[in-house]
Amino acid sequence: MKGKMVMKYTKKLLLLWFLVIVMLSGCGKKFNPNNYIGKTSAEIIDEYGEFDYAVGEADDTGLYRSTKCGYTSKEKQRGFFGTSEEEFFFIYFDQNGVAHKCDYGVRPGG
Repeated sequence: MKGKMVMKYTKKLLLLWFLVIVMLSGCGKKFNPNNYIGKTSAEIIDEYGEFDYAVGEADDTGLYRSTKCGYTSKEKQRGFFGTSEEEFFFIYFDQNGVAHKCDYGVRPGG
């Protein structure tokens, strides 16, 4: 009798751990730098849409060069203790308009 109760308890515990792992696995950051680095700004826009934030304008060929652009990763939220800042996933482009670095941050200047 005692062995059956231990097995039942063990099964419930394993199920609980499985559910916790599944829930936590979806809590990571939304954007993956590997999806952007090495692509031109035009390729990124074609695949993911217009940027939510851009420093400067695209040149005549449609590329953002030597600048950074970004997508909103977390909307601004009002709470009991104040308002949180809007967060961005920034993509940094070199002089050829190719992404070479990605980072999370807030809009410069607030």
